[in-house]
Amino acid sequence: MSFYKNNKKEILTLQLISQILGKIKLNYAPQEPQWAHVILDITTRGFSTGTLRCDGIYFDIEANLTNNVITIRTTDNENNIQLIDGKTVRDYYYEIITVTQDLGLNIKMNTRPQEMETTTPFEKDTEHHHYNRDTAAQILKWFQFANDVEMKFIAPMRKRKVYPGLFWGTFDVSCILVYKEHEPFPDDSKVIERAAFDEHMVEFGFWLGDDNSEHPTFFVLPYPFVSGTKLAVTADFPEGSYFSEQMAEYLIEMKSGLENANPEKIIRFFDASFDKSAEYLEWQETDYSYRDLKMNENYRNNNH
Repeated sequence: MSFYKNNKKEILTLQLISQILGKIKLNYAPQEPQWAHVILDITTRGFSTGTLRCDGIYFDIEANLTNNVITIRTTDNENNIQLIDGKTVRDYYYEIITVTQDLGLNIKMNTRPQEMETTTPFEKDTEHHHYNRDTAAQILKWFQFANDVEMKFIAPMRKRKVYPGLFWGTFDVSCILVYKEHEPFPDDSKVIERAAFDEHMVEFGFWLGDDNSEHPTFFVLPYPFVSGTKLAVTADFPEGSYFSEQMAEYLIEMKSGLENANPEKIIRFFDASFDKSAEYLEWQETDYSYRDLKMNENYRNNNH
């Protein structure tokens, strides 16, 4: 059975916790294209809103999956909420609201989950109450690996970019390269999609899986979406790469687990997928994106 199916209840509970943090960031971070301002940072111990400001107070909230707490910090104070099995999403929501109010923060958010099957508002959700320390630690390791390999791929690219982070709506760790061509989403009534997809772009990401996935998977998604054709998988791609016409994206599954995941193989997959996606989208002067940086290599390049 897949990692997702083995741990589905724990993954969904953690995703809903990430949605609470994400919806706070949605309201208190300066707005950016492609919803870049709402992405949660992957940290050394979990995922975080990063520094935000409300009512004149700077604060951040981190789901610390190493110490199994949600930490809420301001400049002068810090409070922890325990992450434990049996505690419901409703409990987490009210504890976060109570602690932030005690710290002088009048937090407001839309409490309805988005991009998930469940639509129960956080303050009413008693169904999701599953937490396992080992599962949380494994999820963090996957997210850190994905964040690191995506950053290694995208950092030197000479192109407008959205840096890697946790897209809490879909619970994937992703980054984006954006091209200077406006391409409005065809249905303006779709609040999420009309802002996420309004320029030519290629998204590079990772998700833990779903009910139809056997393995955690890296993906590359071009926009405008591929339609009516199947993009090629050439010799430049690593073994195991394929293009899904149904999902309109390139995929490579991590069948051997995290311990055998090869960062260079993933970067090769990203490079090859980007070349074919940019060719399909008819982007010009993509060679410029790869032009070398005039810098001596730092220790990061030799530290895997």
